[in-house]
Amino acid sequence: MNIPNIQISNNSEDDRPLGKYGRMAMEYLKEQNPQRYMILKMDGTLMATMHWVQEKAVEKIEHITQQMLKSDPMPNTEDIMEKTRHMNSLRSAAEEIVLNELIYKVR
Repeated sequence: MNIPNIQISNNSEDDRPLGKYGRMAMEYLKEQNPQRYMILKMDGTLMATMHWVQEKAVEKIEHITQQMLKSDPMPNTEDIMEKTRHMNSLRSAAEEIVLNELIYKVR
């Protein structure tokens, strides 16, 4: 009896840990399109794809946050908590955009 050699990556660089967005994309793919998940897993491109998603998500969140800061600048105050709240609010909004545009998509 032959057992297939299933591997999740053809590349040794993909052994590095997967970030938050890559893990979210993988879970979404596994739940929403298990056939595509298995195809990526069997051809060894699953981890490379998820690392690509992770990198793009981080880049896009940073870019969107910087764009939002231009239209909604940091408050002119010495209150560090107010500044932190403002940045967290912008990052949260940017993350929501990226989740819908990039993470919750079938690869």
